[in-house]
Amino acid sequence: MKTRHAFPWLRTIPAAAVLAAGVIAGMAPASAISRIETTRTDCSAIRAVLVREGAAILRHTSKKGLPIYDRYVSSSLQCPGNSIGVWASVPARDTKSCRVIACDPNASFDDGFFRSRPLLRITE
Repeated sequence: MKTRHAFPWLRTIPAAAVLAAGVIAGMAPASAISRIETTRTDCSAIRAVLVREGAAILRHTSKKGLPIYDRYVSSSLQCPGNSIGVWASVPARDTKSCRVIACDPNASFDDGFFRSRPLLRITE
């Protein structure tokens, strides 16, 4: 004797959910962001990674011995939401000041007429 289910369509939901999850996961890029220890890397190599990958986590140690890290980008267009690209510098192996772009959510750029963002871009 065969068992009748009250809701026969319920048996197809798990398969449909697995299929939908697979399709959604396949649509999203699975790229990891690079993490760079700046004091072990030349400035030109840091900037090359930013240009090639668009963004990276740059890390160095402060004078007090604390780790400092943040996300840096190759163009201010890659800053999310209300963040604005600002020039920043990090220490590199070959220089004390390697010029990069950070996204600052607290920065404001208002020319009086309308709020616009300055376009900053790193070129190797």
